[in-house]
Amino acid sequence: MLALLVYMLFGLALARRVLPSQRGAVKCWLGLVFGCVALMWLPCLPAFFVGFTRTAQYIALGAALAGTVCLAFIGPGRPDWGELSVKPGTRDLTGAILSLIATGFCAYLLHTHVLLPHEDGSLWVGQSTYGDLAMHLGFVESLFRQGKFPPEYSIYPGQLLDYPFLADAASASLRFFGLSLRMSVIAPSVVMLFCVFYGFWLLADALTDKLAPTLTAWLLFVCNGGFGFVKFFNGEHTFSELMTGFYITPTNLAEEDVRWVNVICDMLIPQRTTMAGWCVVLACIFLLVLAIKKTMEDGGGKREFLVLAVTAGTMPMIHTHSFLALGLLSGGWFFAFLGKARKNGRLRALVGNYVLYGAVCMVLALPQLLVWTFQAAGTGNLLWLNPGWVHGNMNWLWFWVYNCGVVFCVALVMMFFLRGDNARLFWGAAIIFAVANLVAFQPNPYDDNKLLYIWYMVVDILACGWLYERLERVRPRALAASAAAVVTVLGVLSGTMTMAREAVSEYQLFSKEQTDAAAFIDENTDPDSLFLTSTAHTNPVAVLSGRNILCGAGMYLYYHGVNYQQREAEIPQMYAGGEEFERLAEEYGVDYVFISGSETGSYAVNTDYFAANYPLVYDQGGISIFQIS
Repeated sequence: MLALLVYMLFGLALARRVLPSQRGAVKCWLGLVFGCVALMWLPCLPAFFVGFTRTAQYIALGAALAGTVCLAFIGPGRPDWGELSVKPGTRDLTGAILSLIATGFCAYLLHTHVLLPHEDGSLWVGQSTYGDLAMHLGFVESLFRQGKFPPEYSIYPGQLLDYPFLADAASASLRFFGLSLRMSVIAPSVVMLFCVFYGFWLLADALTDKLAPTLTAWLLFVCNGGFGFVKFFNGEHTFSELMTGFYITPTNLAEEDVRWVNVICDMLIPQRTTMAGWCVVLACIFLLVLAIKKTMEDGGGKREFLVLAVTAGTMPMIHTHSFLALGLLSGGWFFAFLGKARKNGRLRALVGNYVLYGAVCMVLALPQLLVWTFQAAGTGNLLWLNPGWVHGNMNWLWFWVYNCGVVFCVALVMMFFLRGDNARLFWGAAIIFAVANLVAFQPNPYDDNKLLYIWYMVVDILACGWLYERLERVRPRALAASAAAVVTVLGVLSGTMTMAREAVSEYQLFSKEQTDAAAFIDENTDPDSLFLTSTAHTNPVAVLSGRNILCGAGMYLYYHGVNYQQREAEIPQMYAGGEEFERLAEEYGVDYVFISGSETGSYAVNTDYFAANYPLVYDQGGISIFQIS
């Protein structure tokens, strides 16, 4: 935990120095964001030369500690950490308290959803983490155990890991300082989640400048959901199904085209890259709004654009979707503000600041895109034109009304009446909505939500601001308050129901027998050993010991653009034994064969062949491991 604290202090010192004019709440929040970025990136820089090793971790931590001292105590101005305080009685404090409450709920979900140990030695997760978590845990543990950098897929060795892995690298770094696999995931997640919740509050406050619309927008973001609750109140689904079924919630009924999922339950808790990406992109959007405002007012904004450019430049391997969404949003707002800039004599300032922003950002981002992102996109699986994919069998307009709920309904009316800067912000953000409805960026259409939610963040805030401006004119005031309450309840009911279901969900990910086998592997095999296993995503070899397996789950590899099919097809041939096994084992360099219920249930395993030809090094709890090399 001490290492995590050092990175956060570095971020706070950096925010205080680079944005001295901002109020304490903003500097505190941005400081935590900068600290998270440093935790993700600083260990990776020396890792290019010395591997992802303990040496790289100490170099990075030393740099963060030295940077903290230099930023806090060297240079003009005495250190005044009181500048970072949140003053009581302000909207900032209200947002901080609400964000801590939301973070507390998420901390509980992380506690129950990330390898929660039971008395019998098994490890449990929740509904939302049953699928994605295993992949992330495998990335964390393979980085920590193997130290190879740039990393390869431990579930498909030989293939560069071009999935955004820096959130998992942050957890791998904390493993070197004594945190367990479970706590290395939970600890930085709590900080990032607070940054998401508080960052959204501060962005909403900056755009509305009033408590009521800020609070409503925040609630409609954190507890978001559409009109899926109707399916439970009209009897199409029962509340018993909600609380006991697997993904039968009012925000996630994919077969019924209800897929505008709750951000906590389906985006932030299970999808660590999205969580890290939103942590950073909200800071970038805030800085972009601030920079454009200063440019329009007095031709300034260079400092804000420069800080924005550096922060945005770190994003491709934190979360590529958020980086793309920020690029679309930045371009949309540039063109939306061009006319005003020309009219006010700020055209040169706006263009100059955007050139600075784009140049610095791309200097930092382009190497990441060339090494990782473009290679993944070049497989042909990750980018395809498909207009209208998003609405499934529903009418397009009805899909968005039903899924996005009250925010979309208000936005439909609002867009005809918006004027001034809010109209520019709205129509500039619309480019994200348009692109994401026309182009699918991964084979799984669900993943375009990662773009669409950036659009939703902006539209949610603008819609609440516009709605409250209308309600202020309504008399009597009780009628206006009632209308606001109805809108809020309709906007959060589906999300709240989903959150209630998530809080009580539990599923076993690994049995005691699997955890014991993983412990044996960790203690008795080389970190870079290659295992032949089944392709099940609940794979204790890859997840708990960080070892390489010949081929992992298609549910991961396919959606990452990896052409895994041939290797997957060869696994049954290998488990059949004989000459074909020997040929393929030598070709791939297999060191161990892992046989458990997953393997015998999926393939015709010739256990007698392996027992007759190779030493049995582990045989316990229905799991056998044969040493090949």
